[in-house]
Amino acid sequence: MTKLFLFFISSFILFGKTIPIRVGETLLYKASFSGINAADASLHVKDKIKIENDSVYHVQFSAKSKGPIHYLFPINDIINLWLDSETFLPVKVQENISEGNFKTSRTIQFNRKEGYALVDNDTLDIDKNTQSLFSLFYFFRKHNIKNFKNRTITLIQNGKTIFLQLIVKENEKIIVPAGEYICSTVSPIRKDNKKFKNKAELNVMFSNDENQYPVKIRIKLKYGYLVLELDQILN
Repeated sequence: MTKLFLFFISSFILFGKTIPIRVGETLLYKASFSGINAADASLHVKDKIKIENDSVYHVQFSAKSKGPIHYLFPINDIINLWLDSETFLPVKVQENISEGNFKTSRTIQFNRKEGYALVDNDTLDIDKNTQSLFSLFYFFRKHNIKNFKNRTITLIQNGKTIFLQLIVKENEKIIVPAGEYICSTVSPIRKDNKKFKNKAELNVMFSNDENQYPVKIRIKLKYGYLVLELDQILN
């Protein structure tokens, strides 16, 4: 739902945590814009396959506006991600984003061994832990969020590498349609002090349980707040 959707990764990878996702898992969200019911969204683990020698999860994020908002600011986003099953770092990302008058399609392929990513037809130098902002929903389900407090991470946004510092707030009680959760909230701040695209700001709240669901996503846009709240968990 917005290009701004999510953002973080650390300067090193932490292993040993139980895999929190499974093929077939679907997280359904209700989305509101400035308090108005605006869209339905979902995160779906489609399958587990091989890409060359890598075992990957194929995950799809989708968001589609509804009601009056669909006529004022139509949203129709589909993002496919292929995440390494060990690290939850992206191997490949396909973005198809349509938000109001803004439309874009992009494919990102990561070559971590050689230290670059192909963004459509352009080559971009990366470090071994760089990722797409959409993959962050799952990266933090794999790793201990507390270990990322005040760390600097890198991701690819709009065909460029950006550096973010992570602010983490712990033990916040969050109530969403799916229930009540104690969460850790992750907020990214750009190291260069520039604003995000469309002046957006982001908070993502992950449940403090073995699944670490992204329970609530709050994005400050130019004309108000876009809020996604977990509605249902399907297996």
